[in-house]
Parts: sequence; structure tokens; C-alpha cells
Amino acid sequence: MSNLNPLRYCFYGKHAKPRATFRMLPGAANARAVCAECYEKLKAGKPNKKK
Repeated sequence: MSNLNPLRYCFYGKHAKPRATFRMLPGAANARAVCAECYEKLKAGKPNKKK
């Protein structure tokens, strides 16, 4: 049975957001998902490694 709760807790931003907005962080050793808002903050704060 799947989880019927429409909200999921974002451990990065310490808030609950709708499950549909969560995204997986690329390159993480363990699969971690953060909300879209925190995902954008993380992507903006890290430099692009591709040259």
C-alpha cells in the first residue's frame, strides 16, 4: 500500500511540501529527495563542474 499522505517533509528546508514537487539530488551516495524550492536553492549555490 502506498503512502496516502499528500505532504512530504523536506529535511533540507525543514518544512512539509506536496509530494509531487520533490526531486532527487543528483550524484548523492544515498537517494535523497528535496522539495523543488530547496532544489533550486542548492543548484543556484553550487558552481557547475562541467567546463
